[in-house]
Amino acid sequence: MGRAMSTASFSDRHFLSANILLAPFCGLVTALLVAGPASAQTKIGPASTNWTVGKDFEKNDKARTNLSGAACVTKASPFTSCVIVNDEKKYAQFFSINETVIHPGNVIRLIAGDQEGDPDAEGAAYDDGYFYITGSHGRSRHHPENRNDSSYVILRFQVDTVTGAPAYRSRDPEVVGVEASSRIRDVIKAEVPKFYDKPLDENGVNIEGIAVKDGRIYLGLRGPSDDGSAYVISVDAKAAFAPDQDLQAKARKLQLGPDTGIRDLAAVADGLLVLSGPVNDQPAVTPAVRHWDPKSGTLGPARELQVPDAAKQGKAETLLVRKDVAGEPWRVLVMFDGLENGAPTEYAIPR
Repeated sequence: MGRAMSTASFSDRHFLSANILLAPFCGLVTALLVAGPASAQTKIGPASTNWTVGKDFEKNDKARTNLSGAACVTKASPFTSCVIVNDEKKYAQFFSINETVIHPGNVIRLIAGDQEGDPDAEGAAYDDGYFYITGSHGRSRHHPENRNDSSYVILRFQVDTVTGAPAYRSRDPEVVGVEASSRIRDVIKAEVPKFYDKPLDENGVNIEGIAVKDGRIYLGLRGPSDDGSAYVISVDAKAAFAPDQDLQAKARKLQLGPDTGIRDLAAVADGLLVLSGPVNDQPAVTPAVRHWDPKSGTLGPARELQVPDAAKQGKAETLLVRKDVAGEPWRVLVMFDGLENGAPTEYAIPR
């Protein structure tokens, strides 16, 4: 009996040991089965969809359903001076934010009404007393035969650094106080020559985002997607508006994934936030926000956005920082091209 008990004890010990060794593996398999795809785990739902627009943006539905970029003087409340642009008209528009209500204000003319074409304004930024606006610098996707030379431009206008009010009285439809630079065209030719002046549907250059930080203008390209990478072109901000100064131009690649381009950029304290999305209409590409540090070149993980049902017919195209506090998630407002007044949606982006 003693021997039988000894044998049973030996078997039990082996059985228990095997279970101890296998338990973590089994737990991992179970966790994976329950968790599902990694992307489903990382999608960030809206922090608030309770945003409204006090009155429609100017001047017609074509403009207010094609909002493509926005920026504010501050990244903390109160937001008394902000600018929003659209890619259909020759003007931008001021607005303010009160809690979760956007209040559109005065229009500012960007180029003369009798000038051929339009700036195809795709992004807005603010830095050190200036609002900056970028044109697409590319051929239209839907009308590639249209060269639209007016889009090969960066614009800026000065405002009061405290109040955000323009340093002059805007008199639409007259262009007042707006400077224009066409120097980026030559930078594109030099840095990404094989994609220059090609239609977006043929993987051509199209600038969609702009941010200004530490004395440099950063331009995010929606197209091309080059072996899974998107381009950021940067130049010295002062030199961009001084023809005789060295632009110190640089082009850098961000590995965003196949068919993925940059839809907007936004400056934060320790770098830039990158809003990415499909280059064209690739349904497999989900809008996402990443942090990028231009100094170190470090690109953070993709924080995929869960788009509310009401916004799924649009494209996430505007990234506006509402809160940038160390140790806390970034609070951002995302607006969607193709939807009335941009369908503003707030997200909390983990650091």
